[in-house]
Amino acid sequence: MNISLILRSSLLVLGLAICATSTVFPAPPQIDRFGDVKCEDEMARLDNFAIQLQNEPQAKGVIIFYGGQTFRGKLPKRGEAEARAARLKPYLVERRGIPSERVTVVNGGYREAWQVTLWIVPPGASTPSGDLNIPIEKIKFRPGKLNPRDYRCGI
Repeated sequence: MNISLILRSSLLVLGLAICATSTVFPAPPQIDRFGDVKCEDEMARLDNFAIQLQNEPQAKGVIIFYGGQTFRGKLPKRGEAEARAARLKPYLVERRGIPSERVTVVNGGYREAWQVTLWIVPPGASTPSGDLNIPIEKIKFRPGKLNPRDYRCGI
């Protein structure tokens, strides 16, 4: 029997076996997206996110935040996006009882305006990552020291 025919047949069988056993996971669904909203609205959105995480106990929650080129009509301060995002996970963990290991916060880079996206990631699915729209080199920061207490939002 021809060796090349045996080799081709073996590769075909191997390829079919791999295709039959591999699982393709769809992209995880983005649950919500919001920008510079009032604290009450932010907490309501996080409450809805927590309910969805509680309804899917095997899934993980991913929060991606983006700094903005401006914040309320002014240039942002350095570290402002991180300070605002720092309140999101503690709210879910401390107020809504979501286990800390089920929530991941990702710095997605910069966009025109500050923004948060909320994702439910089922087991086996890949974690979404931020899409850097504006390079940090193009972001101008306002001088001054950041006071993290200014971003607590009553949480």
